[in-house]
Amino acid sequence: MKVYRSILEFRTYGPMKYYDITNNILDILLETSVRDGVVYIHAVGATPGLFIAHRKYLETVDSFIKKIIPVQAGWTHGNAYAHLRSTMIGTSLVIPVVDKKLWIDDEYSIFYLETRPVHNHRRKIIVYVKGV
Repeated sequence: MKVYRSILEFRTYGPMKYYDITNNILDILLETSVRDGVVYIHAVGATPGLFIAHRKYLETVDSFIKKIIPVQAGWTHGNAYAHLRSTMIGTSLVIPVVDKKLWIDDEYSIFYLETRPVHNHRRKIIVYVKGV
């Protein structure tokens, strides 16, 4: 069993901006010798989100998140909504790898969500690939 680690670093421009990182993860996977195993993805921070969704329904996902946890005046903590959205969505994913491919449907993508109203924010994603 082999384990590889990589770190993606990029800048985000929020709030509620979605970044399709599928090709970044595929590039990392292809740099390894892992044919079958798992990819573990973790977004560093207290406010990002990571999820898999059908690209066609990204607007529906966005509407749902905003409806469940709206931006409201009066939060004790100015960006509490960003922390709650991150908690609801999650910051980690584990995706099976079969025959050197991510085990997700071709119509789906891996998305990184910037929930904070920050522009030009440096973000990191840690990616582990484990397998044979």
